[in-house]
Amino acid sequence: MTEYRIDDLAQASGTTTRNIRGYQERGLLPRPLRRGRTAIYNDWHLRQLRAINRLLNEGFTVKHITKFLTGLQRGAQLADVLDLSDLEGLLEQRWSNAAQGNLSKRELEELLGPIDPATLARLVDAGLIQPVDGSDSYLVNDLDTIDTFAALISRGMELAKLVDIHVAMNEKLDHAARVLVGAAHDEVIRQRGPGWIPGTDDELAWATDLIGTMRRAATHSTRSAMNRALDDALRAEMELYRERAQLPADHPHSE
Repeated sequence: MTEYRIDDLAQASGTTTRNIRGYQERGLLPRPLRRGRTAIYNDWHLRQLRAINRLLNEGFTVKHITKFLTGLQRGAQLADVLDLSDLEGLLEQRWSNAAQGNLSKRELEELLGPIDPATLARLVDAGLIQPVDGSDSYLVNDLDTIDTFAALISRGMELAKLVDIHVAMNEKLDHAARVLVGAAHDEVIRQRGPGWIPGTDDELAWATDLIGTMRRAATHSTRSAMNRALDDALRAEMELYRERAQLPADHPHSE
């Protein structure tokens, strides 16, 4: 890992030594190592300064950024606000590996049947497709989901109903994902203390490994739980269907 004195760090990051000291006082930047009277900074300090600079260029103030970091210590999710993509695999790597692609409205309708404006808007609102500027095409965020919709539509289901189901399930999964990320955050605090940020390659590797392992465990647990829940729901629905099918002919709910 590269080491910097404060003048070198200021030059590399495009800021001033005064700003660096000010960020340290506000808690935006970890204190440097000390070798005698010399302050030694590293690549983490440089990445953090570049992230702060990007936010400042976007119109955020130092007060805003300080508030965000304070929120992180309270458990808020800062990754969506601070552009810390320089933290390599920890924040940069997408967990989703869904295949994406561009399709025209005509191509979408070849798969899903006629799509009225209201349903098209619902597909966009649900995050399934996104309009592509300057064209009549749409970015499909998950081609496999669209293919699954097409298979169900060919079996008689309605597209609007499938979108409703997709939205309802995503809301539940979004909550589960937030529980997972919150648990990872709590575990980092438990092991490393509030406000901890990786300062070395080894610490970054530790955090990345922890979150990656939790992700794999959560993915396996979610898949298994979903399969069990589907089995239980199917059995319950079949029992209910049988009970209704055996109702007397004069029952008000019988056909």
